[in-house]
Amino acid sequence: MINKLWTGSILLFCPMSLQAQNWLPDTANAHQEIRLLDCRYHEEKLKSCEQLTDTSSCWRTSVEKTEVTDGILFVFRFKALKNLTDAGVAVAFDRYHWTSDNYVMIPASVYNGNRQRIVNRNYATGLDPSDYDRPDLALTSNPIPQLSPDFGSPSRLEVSVCNAATPAIAFLDRQKKEGVLLLTDQGIVRDGQVLDHGLIVEETPDRSVASFVISAPGVREKKPEFIGFSKSPDRGITVREGDEIVIRVTRLVYPCTDAPGLLGHFMEERKRHIRCAAPRNLVPMSRVLDIMDKNIDLRYYQKDSVEFYRPETADWMSYGWIGGLINTYPMLALGDDEHLRRVARTFDFALPRAKGKSGYYHDILQPDGTVLNRDAAAVVPGVAVTRRNGDVLYWMVKQFNLLESMGHKDFIRPEWEKNVRSLADAFVNTWKNEGTWGNYLHVESGKVAVYNTTGGAMAIGGLALASVYFNCPEYLEIARQAASALYRQFAIVGFTSGGCGDILQNSDSETAVALATSLFTLYETTGETEYLQQARDAAHLCATWTVSFDYRLPEDTPLAQLGANLTGAVWASTQNKHGAPGFCTQSGDVLFKLYRTTGDTLYAELLRDIIHAHAEGIQPNGKITERLTYCDSDRRGSRADGWETGWNETNGALMALEIPGIYVRTDLDKLYVFDHVKAEIIKSDKRKTILRITNPTEFDAQVTLFAEGAEESALPLGDNAFLNWQDKVKVKAGQTVTYTIKKK
Repeated sequence: MINKLWTGSILLFCPMSLQAQNWLPDTANAHQEIRLLDCRYHEEKLKSCEQLTDTSSCWRTSVEKTEVTDGILFVFRFKALKNLTDAGVAVAFDRYHWTSDNYVMIPASVYNGNRQRIVNRNYATGLDPSDYDRPDLALTSNPIPQLSPDFGSPSRLEVSVCNAATPAIAFLDRQKKEGVLLLTDQGIVRDGQVLDHGLIVEETPDRSVASFVISAPGVREKKPEFIGFSKSPDRGITVREGDEIVIRVTRLVYPCTDAPGLLGHFMEERKRHIRCAAPRNLVPMSRVLDIMDKNIDLRYYQKDSVEFYRPETADWMSYGWIGGLINTYPMLALGDDEHLRRVARTFDFALPRAKGKSGYYHDILQPDGTVLNRDAAAVVPGVAVTRRNGDVLYWMVKQFNLLESMGHKDFIRPEWEKNVRSLADAFVNTWKNEGTWGNYLHVESGKVAVYNTTGGAMAIGGLALASVYFNCPEYLEIARQAASALYRQFAIVGFTSGGCGDILQNSDSETAVALATSLFTLYETTGETEYLQQARDAAHLCATWTVSFDYRLPEDTPLAQLGANLTGAVWASTQNKHGAPGFCTQSGDVLFKLYRTTGDTLYAELLRDIIHAHAEGIQPNGKITERLTYCDSDRRGSRADGWETGWNETNGALMALEIPGIYVRTDLDKLYVFDHVKAEIIKSDKRKTILRITNPTEFDAQVTLFAEGAEESALPLGDNAFLNWQDKVKVKAGQTVTYTIKKK
């Protein structure tokens, strides 16, 4: 057995015992860009990979091509000519004149080839102490599938469709100024179950050739786990003479010069190849709000005169990130005296404590008023996650604005404002001194502790809001500078990172939605359209983290038995490989605002899917967790019944508050339904619009309508707009009603 290895244009042959079999072409042939492959495996290892020809003795192949807009739909058919064991087939799309500067993306799994520095760290321990205070530190991850960052080294990554939010490989060829999308199916059906396709990328050691492979079945040499890898359970299959395997691929090609451009095309085409079942209408948004409000109330801590809303199960206050001083927002919106009192006690407890001289907050505050060094801070005491502080700034100013809009300006205590302004000043001072906020901060000094991520993305929106609330133009100026820097950083590498305290510096969805939200907040604050386009670009990145198709799970898994549709689940990061109900920790209202502003229904559809996936995660007892996943690295096919996760309660309440159930453009006679109901316009004239609304769920619904015309839709929506949505339509379970909207 021999192996093919590229070095420049010279083909070297090495014994199989010295080098594993690869997916690259035997000989260079730039005129042949597609190869059909006969694959044989020894357990999880690729034993041989031979290109099929007309004279091959194992498979008869055929290729059907259908021209589609911007590309071709390929149907590759492989018919077995004999009985085979440990077998499989594959299609390789080869790219010549390749370089490692090119961008490679597999949704929710691989960003910019994952060419990051790799270290081995235990879960939620942060970086090694020697990596702190190093401005030159390369982005660092725990072991993940990656194309090698080291020139001359073997470079191959292998994932399964179960490791991806969309069955696709995308790449940007910077020299050719061309973007390519390879969209495929989940896999092949064998014995009533789906065997996922493999998604493989391999480069020659000199990086001059890259092969993009769709295999059937997918056989990974190593199985990606929650952290790192384990022995792969994947195997080849037994094929009988006459059996047929079909691989379908839609290849789309576009003129493209940067990663945001490629992600924009992905946003448009992510659902093009696979037709999926519509999201299920399960739980009306009003019911979700009621359930989640009750869950958040159950987290209220009250002992020895100390009171506060706990964002987690543990008896402590954690700032930002997974709900601290965020879960108070839906409680404020209830508006009654008791909830106002509880929120006030939470602010009284949290805002003056756990603060450093800089104005930043530590991560965790215990009921006795002492700081708990947890996660990275347990290894390097005194550091805090930048994103946590950005969350606190954004949500505290947003809650001050909410109180004012509700007529409770006098409720806002001067000491709260002083503490929040001190936090805003801390972000300003750090930016002035260092020109970045990084991943972690030293709480006492305000200096950056870990560099080179977009972890401070939420602080941009916080400073923009604070610039208006505190009438401080400097806050807006720093927000502008930070937006320019962080957007540029994202645009260069095609991902965002640094938003999660339990991972290292992996790509994550949480900074993506934070950056999109902050950029749109800047657009609403300044009216400058460059921020609108940048927010769109960041939203397109969010779409790569969001499941776009109805993944078919094994029939014995809990979610399969429930008939769950996981379209709209949001993946966490390239380290924590699982889907979850919604964004951590936001409603995703930026997607609604983008839809309202641009009229592009792709944003509305993305948000609709996310809202509906959240309901798929609600257990019969009303609890919900951060697990809603088909990935085989973490609770495959489970919503983790019996567990509960605070941030999914909070983001569910936020979605139900900040997103209208039905949005109506009265001037266009158009509507979009986000709630778990069906609606249509049955009559419209100059004076009124009449809707027919059906509630197919088992719960009574109170549907919030937001209706406006062209003049109103041209104005910024801003925050807390839900207070003005006065049209509420009660629709009992299984019933249909009509509702009349009077036009202004």
